Amino acid sequence: MNETWSIGEVAKLFSVSTDTLRYYEKMGLLASHKNQENGYRYYSYDEIVVLMDILFFRNMELSIQDIKQMITKMDVGDIKNILYQNQKLVEHRIQELQKLQTMITQVALQYKSCEERLGQFKIVTAPSFQYKLMSHQEDDLVSMIREYKKEDWIDDRIRYMLFVDAADLVENANFCLAHVGFSIEKANFSMLPSWEAKNFLSLPEAEYLYTILGTTYVESENDILQKTLQYIQESGREVAGDMVGRYMASSHKDGLDYYEIWIALAKT
Repeated sequence: MNETWSIGEVAKLFSVSTDTLRYYEKMGLLASHKNQENGYRYYSYDEIVVLMDILFFRNMELSIQDIKQMITKMDVGDIKNILYQNQKLVEHRIQELQKLQTMITQVALQYKSCEERLGQFKIVTAPSFQYKLMSHQEDDLVSMIREYKKEDWIDDRIRYMLFVDAADLVENANFCLAHVGFSIEKANFSMLPSWEAKNFLSLPEAEYLYTILGTTYVESENDILQKTLQYIQESGREVAGDMVGRYMASSHKDGLDYYEIWIALAKT
């Protein structure tokens, strides 16, 4: 029976590279024996047992530094504490991944809605979000980012908004004179500081024409918006308030941003 195994044999046995074994040796985790005649590395049974522990802990994604301490200096109590510390880190990562999964799911649904419901019309009640109207698009977008960039909920809970005055909407059917703002769902409203919450509004209770459209912001006439106004007129209804648009998705290839829009309708 062999009492030692070559570096190639050990690498093949554990499906690791010989460079990895040399790295563990360089970092002081694993010892080896060198054949004085040919300079090759060999490992004894004891070193293989140590390597098994190294790979076991690496599979838990423990750091090389922690593993070095665990196999050279720590007793079982110290090792237990290291494992508990890493357990907390993993729990935090799981929470972050769950948050990421929720965000990806939501954004994917927004893109799917843009693909499947573009230019489709329906009558709906007022949406549940609350919004803050701002003034100049470029300046206020930067101000919004600056104000909320430190909040860990901004990416998935605040949505960019456009507002078009009713008179401008009927006359121009474009976004050239749009005002800007942003919205937050009522379920997340408690995350705002009390002084900021006072600046948010809700859309009034009414019937709204709802659709999804894309815009370049500078087109002289938005085709879907024009069709929306025609649909309202042909349905015997009238525009009774400003148009509100909430950002959904972007296609940089086409130069389009997509919005779901609500247009308040006069009572019948």
